[in-house]
Amino acid sequence: MKENYVLTVKAEDRPGLLHIITGVLNRKLIPIISLSAAPTDIHDIMLITLEIEISEKALDPLLYKLENIIEVFAVEAVAYNKALCLRAAYFKMSKSFLENPKMSVLHKYSVAIVNWYPDAILIAKYGTDSEIRTIYNELEGSHLIGFSQTGLITESKLIGEGQSSVISMAA
Repeated sequence: MKENYVLTVKAEDRPGLLHIITGVLNRKLIPIISLSAAPTDIHDIMLITLEIEISEKALDPLLYKLENIIEVFAVEAVAYNKALCLRAAYFKMSKSFLENPKMSVLHKYSVAIVNWYPDAILIAKYGTDSEIRTIYNELEGSHLIGFSQTGLITESKLIGEGQSSVISMAA
């Protein structure tokens, strides 16, 4: 049975690395649900976070294959339901939303207004898939102009066990 897993790849930053990693997944017909890559504060090291759907049996061979990529230092896998997985979501709302009873959603879920436009407002929420889905369902309707969300944001140790650096990254 296939499950969702979050892979954290720590690698040397170089052009074409994402192409190599996604190529490995593509050849094995493994769907990518979310992908994010970002540089770190450690020179030439980048973090790549992938949410994939794969069977437990196929996971170890995939990790082995990814770890054999020359630029890759380490790959960690955690079952999605056991990882701290957050996303940032953005909702573009019509200005008429401000007079709507649904406006209470902003307070109820600690949603922040991040930008004002002449005819709309942009609100944001950082939370789990479930929280974002709940807010989306409450806001859905004539006032919701647009919606977007980031990939996963999860916690990972950037350097070895004996060292203490912990970072958050986006997927």
